Amino acid sequence: MDEDETRNDKYGTTPVEIQALISMFAAAVLMTAIAVLAIFIAGEQPPRLRLTDPTWQWTDWTTSAAEAPLAVADPAQYTIQFGRDWTFAAGADCSLVAGAYGVVPAGRAGGARNSLSISPASASPASCGAESLADLFVELLDSSNNYVIKGSQLTITLFPKGTMTFEAAPDASPSPGA
Repeated sequence: MDEDETRNDKYGTTPVEIQALISMFAAAVLMTAIAVLAIFIAGEQPPRLRLTDPTWQWTDWTTSAAEAPLAVADPAQYTIQFGRDWTFAAGADCSLVAGAYGVVPAGRAGGARNSLSISPASASPASCGAESLADLFVELLDSSNNYVIKGSQLTITLFPKGTMTFEAAPDASPSPGA
């Protein structure tokens, strides 16, 4: 044994034991970093959606905080897809609706939400029946004020009050009566 292995510090450890402890600590830190990186890379976090990414399906409408939301019985019947060319296409039950929209980003609008205006310009003439929400859907879109996207949910705030809530749909384009 050499002199360094037998000499103890004030805690009773030898330099060889200290080196072993440092090596084990370094290995533990490295393994933890690798595990965190693997979790981050393979994480199940959904991708961040933009307004123009998915087709959105209308799930509910709320007129005030005190009222329960109106749940849309078949969200696939009421869809909207925003194009990158500032136009939109929507499926409103048995009819198609098209028009233009405009966005002012949150920082420029002076608030935390993005300003949104939707202007329906044309609709295919159709009578979808007494139970249809098609006319209400188009009317509400026309009163859009701003929007927020959280996860796979789009919330459009309406003027003067209320909200429309949408979920990202798995399909790529709106279609009436889907």
